Amino acid sequence: MPVELWFPVPFLVYDAEPAVRDAIRSKVFAYLDTEEARRDVAPAPSESVSTSYFNPQASILADAKLTELEEMVFGAANAFLVDTLQLPPRRLEVERAWINVFRPGAQEAQHSHDGSLFSCSYYVEAPEHCGNIVFPDPIGERRAHRAFTQTIADNFLTVREMTFEPQPGRLVMFESWIPHAVHCNKSDKDRISIAINLRQAR
Repeated sequence: MPVELWFPVPFLVYDAEPAVRDAIRSKVFAYLDTEEARRDVAPAPSESVSTSYFNPQASILADAKLTELEEMVFGAANAFLVDTLQLPPRRLEVERAWINVFRPGAQEAQHSHDGSLFSCSYYVEAPEHCGNIVFPDPIGERRAHRAFTQTIADNFLTVREMTFEPQPGRLVMFESWIPHAVHCNKSDKDRISIAINLRQAR
């Protein structure tokens, strides 16, 4: 019998070419060694992550001159919009861009980026066991139903949450309304990521 699938939650996962990955990494580490970074990348008020998010004047794309990453993100976002969501093209712009440094033991609580169109995480440094990004099923009623009826399984129809393992050079993009969190960094090294929110150009 034919089955129709509705209410999907798409994710774009893209791994940068090694040369691009290495160029971005070099620029980020050079930036982190500056007085500007030491001023702007600070512990979050209620989280264990150090971030430039709380300085609205800072933009890691401009501050670290990450033109390669910006081009990658816009290319991915346009493909996500047109090819995956099957929506008409529209002009996009960066709403916010910030750097996150998860030191050993750091994690981040569940949150979303409501008001933006797309959000993404790009991984600069990602040692093994540094903490996956996790997306619980955003349909709360379905999560509750799966738990109550014991119908959770490891496939895309019945999984209760989806996780992506960080890899250096990996970009994970999703619609900004989707809740997500970051697992604890259980490595002995820093996990460094860049977060970007995109919106329709104004």
